[in-house]
Amino acid sequence: MGDSQSRPARWEWRSAKWFILATVALALFIEIFLYGFLVPMLPYMLEERMHQDPKQTQRLTSISLALHGLVSAFGGPLIGHLADKAPNRKIPFLVALVGCIIGTFMVACTTDVGVFFGGRVLQGISGSGAWIVGLATAADTVGPERIGTTMGFIMAFVNAAMVTGPMVSGLILEMAGYWFTWSVPVVILVIDVVARLLMVEKSEKEETSEDAQETDPLLESSAEEENGPDGTTPTANFWQMMLSNSRVMTALLIGIWGPTLNTSFNATLPLHVLDIFGWGPSKVGMMFFLLALPGLPISPLAGYLRDRIGTRAPATIALALQGVFLVLLGFAGNKQFEWSSGADRGKALYILCCIIFGTLRPFVSGVGPVELTCESPVIRFWGVVKAEEARNPGIFGPRGGLSRVFSLVEVAATSGMTLGPILAGALTERFGYYTMCWTLSVISIVMAIMARTFLGSKSMEEKDRAQEGSVE
Repeated sequence: MGDSQSRPARWEWRSAKWFILATVALALFIEIFLYGFLVPMLPYMLEERMHQDPKQTQRLTSISLALHGLVSAFGGPLIGHLADKAPNRKIPFLVALVGCIIGTFMVACTTDVGVFFGGRVLQGISGSGAWIVGLATAADTVGPERIGTTMGFIMAFVNAAMVTGPMVSGLILEMAGYWFTWSVPVVILVIDVVARLLMVEKSEKEETSEDAQETDPLLESSAEEENGPDGTTPTANFWQMMLSNSRVMTALLIGIWGPTLNTSFNATLPLHVLDIFGWGPSKVGMMFFLLALPGLPISPLAGYLRDRIGTRAPATIALALQGVFLVLLGFAGNKQFEWSSGADRGKALYILCCIIFGTLRPFVSGVGPVELTCESPVIRFWGVVKAEEARNPGIFGPRGGLSRVFSLVEVAATSGMTLGPILAGALTERFGYYTMCWTLSVISIVMAIMARTFLGSKSMEEKDRAQEGSVE
């Protein structure tokens, strides 16, 4: 009787896995949606509302997009550390939402460049917080055995945001005007606010149902919160172990490479297809649509596959194929090669490559979270964090370090988002599109070799069983 009275209203569905995961997916959807939503509007905002010289539009646009990634990259580790120290994940999750709302309000309403960039900084910090805390909440909710499938589900929402953000803002801005365009993210943010307030995360659920059992463990674990079981500092242990582990570093490098390749298209595709094929904005938009669309149905499948066989095989094959099709992308429309220079053949090859990249992307994008946290019940594949915690319980502190894990993933992703346009743009401008494609192809092949060498797979089963036996 007392237990049921202590529960919040509608506790059953508010604490249900489906509702928590839907809330996390919505939070990440709005973050990516806002990032893409702003891109078609930037020229209008900078030139018409802030009265900047049109000659400065490209530079200010690049600064705006890069600033978001830089802030997220530098703030990620601190956010992850603070989130692991918080009494629950809901508080930092709500704080991130408040920051997102304030930053979006500043960006939408200002006519001053300084305030605009301040809003972008706040959006970057809050976006990083949403990713780190949101993914950690999802991992806590489903457990390590289903993290791959869960990431696939969430990445499907992220891919949907990539598709809809620029399309919605560009279309509504042209048809209905500036302020009506902002009504779309406002509506989504309102829904997001309601969902995050209603959500009862796993830790709250456990506290509600197990209040009587918590007092003694809290007394026993208070010392371990400050020091690990061996007397060392959990935070120091965490960073030392993560950054000296070859699997972690490989996963993080792939985590940088994926967004680097994705955002390199933003910097080079529009001008290249205009120059080679004469394609205007509508066809450019269609190319980005083709890059993002395959990820919607394939992301859950890719996550399920990682849960079943590990990350090594899917990532290795996808990275190697990316290397091959990057070369073909450079051939498409290149007049030096007769077989691919024809108008129809060049266009068809370019379109095919975009579809293939969109298909391969989900098999690369979820490597980091799975490698660092996953434990598959089928192949007994232990993620790095779970393996260390099994050998030394409490080594990363009472909350297990999941927020810090996802801060590493977030830093890798945002670093790639910043690096992609800079690297691809500089290579194309200095050496040409064909050389840029070859350079990225070589990097992708190197990433495939590293994935084959270091990432987890079914072949690690015996080794993991031996480690588990030594723990027992």
